[in-house]
Amino acid sequence: MAYIALLIAVVLETFLPDGFFTRVRDWFRQFHQELEINLEALGAPRYAHLQWLAPLLIWYLGVYFVYKVLWVVSPMAAGAFSVLVLVYGLRFRHFALVFTNTQLFLNQGDFFRAREMLLLWMKDYDGSEPVIHRPSELVFHAIYHGTERALRQYFSLFFWFLLMPGPMGVVTYLMVHWSVVRERDAWQAQAFAHDLPSMQEAWDHNKWRAIQTPRFVLFAMEWLPARLLALTVGLVSQLDDAALAWRAAKAQSRFSNRAPLTAVVFTAVGLSQGLTPDAQPLNDENQVQALQQFRQLVFRCAVVWLLVALVFALLGWLPSNVV
Repeated sequence: MAYIALLIAVVLETFLPDGFFTRVRDWFRQFHQELEINLEALGAPRYAHLQWLAPLLIWYLGVYFVYKVLWVVSPMAAGAFSVLVLVYGLRFRHFALVFTNTQLFLNQGDFFRAREMLLLWMKDYDGSEPVIHRPSELVFHAIYHGTERALRQYFSLFFWFLLMPGPMGVVTYLMVHWSVVRERDAWQAQAFAHDLPSMQEAWDHNKWRAIQTPRFVLFAMEWLPARLLALTVGLVSQLDDAALAWRAAKAQSRFSNRAPLTAVVFTAVGLSQGLTPDAQPLNDENQVQALQQFRQLVFRCAVVWLLVALVFALLGWLPSNVV
């Protein structure tokens, strides 16, 4: 049963040490890079924009083969394999530790240690190192960055794990996200003088080419999870305010799930005017309170999703061939 596997994975991820999969993730990155194919070097520059599909297909077929073999041997073994893959993708414990410690440091008045922890957390994820001079800027970046990671390292994994049998949904989502990261890193490595074109710019230039990029596929895969998460945030806070925030942000970000979701989260934690680092100065009490509210908000949303998944499981609406 998919829900049992999901519940086991959530419990295991909560109690496993934070760095349990560090070496595995490093090996995964190296092996993934080895699987990449340079179609331009192979004389097929017209299809270079599709070369990200090669590692995805190899990983997908490999995991599918292992899962099917284990299923023949024992459905319990296949279920354990699914749990292992999901635990690898989940990072909620890491998320909770960072926000708890950041809140603790701010409570103690130690802004510099809080900033150091947050910057390391952000750099480890996407290489970003924003300039943070004030606690209010730290709170903004923590919530802004934390919203994306909550979506991509927890709720989207929930969604795709329950939607597809076994670990295949999780594998597909992780591979697409990794392809987006590799595309960004490759662009930065070539030291282009301008930023990577936005999805809107790519869409306006060539719609057919745009929908074949990993960024568009990731946008499509996160389209429904982001809206379900925003709805959950609204239900556990203020639904009317959340709806207004979503519409206002979505009107300016056609190809972004992150922007409207972040606007909803900021509204839910009482920072509806704080959508830029210096838009709303915060006193010490409000800084800590905003981080605490955000951490509690994500936790409440996770509980709601688990309860809804339980109802779906009892009704027989979830894949049942996992465990």
